[in-house]
Amino acid sequence: MAPASGHNAMSYAASERLVCHSMLSKLIMVAIVSPALVLAACSHPEPLQTSTVAPAAPTAVPITDQTVIAETVGRAAVGSDPLAWANPSTGSAGVIEQVRPGTNNPNGCRDFVTSKQSLEGVTRFNGVACPADGSWKINGSSGLH
Repeated sequence: MAPASGHNAMSYAASERLVCHSMLSKLIMVAIVSPALVLAACSHPEPLQTSTVAPAAPTAVPITDQTVIAETVGRAAVGSDPLAWANPSTGSAGVIEQVRPGTNNPNGCRDFVTSKQSLEGVTRFNGVACPADGSWKINGSSGLH
């Protein structure tokens, strides 16, 4: 509703501009302050809550190829047929081709011939396995690891 007189019309228009200018100023202020408030809220994040993870179980000592071969020779009957062996710890495998009574070693030792297939290739070894403390051990350096 516009005023009737000319003087009042000017005053009304000026008043309208002043109200519009005031509202525009407030909108600009809100536009500037709002992002600052949002960013200020992000500047102090809450501490992260995580669940507790149990420590990894200690790994067992890997079994050597020597141990697997010695135990296989110890279980085999003297003069038995070829006997396969495998070591899951190393990925090696082979065949014990011969098991004979130990010729130069008393105490139940056994001579043997075995193959070994590993990442290094296929090899063949002669060795002597003897009972020791309730298990079997390879005597000397047979080249097996």
